[in-house]
Amino acid sequence: MVFIIVLAVLIVAALAGYALHLHKKLQRLDGEREKARLVFEQQLKDKAAETRKSIIILAKGLVADELSITEGCLRISWLLSQINPEARDAEGYSVFYQVAEATSHIPILEAWKALSREQRKAFDLERLKTEKAFGDFVLVAAKKLLDEGVPQPAADPSALFYSA
Repeated sequence: MVFIIVLAVLIVAALAGYALHLHKKLQRLDGEREKARLVFEQQLKDKAAETRKSIIILAKGLVADELSITEGCLRISWLLSQINPEARDAEGYSVFYQVAEATSHIPILEAWKALSREQRKAFDLERLKTEKAFGDFVLVAAKKLLDEGVPQPAADPSALFYSA
């Protein structure tokens, strides 16, 4: 009978030791996971800050007439949606998205080069017409970005930076 009690105590002690080992391992993994989460959140904040700087540079370029309205809107709309998806619906910034959508069908890069002269001219006229229609509104929105700063990123870090 004593033998069974000693054996039971040894088994309980062994199981308690194993449970303690697993508990410590779980604590270590939780600490590593938390550290990785903090690093990731810092990377998101850094990326958002870099994106805001890029938006400001583009807005300055629009105001100074250093890039086309279409080019600025395409780039700003994409960057804004990376740090604040709700900016699309914001009254002050929706014009960037409107111009981007109105000109998104125009070919670029190699596809542009492959167009005939007449096709390029037609697309240029369409682009210029869109820029004329929206130009003043785009400049007001760009100045608003410069005056008020870029809208703050979404509160949920996991909602930032969609991958395509």
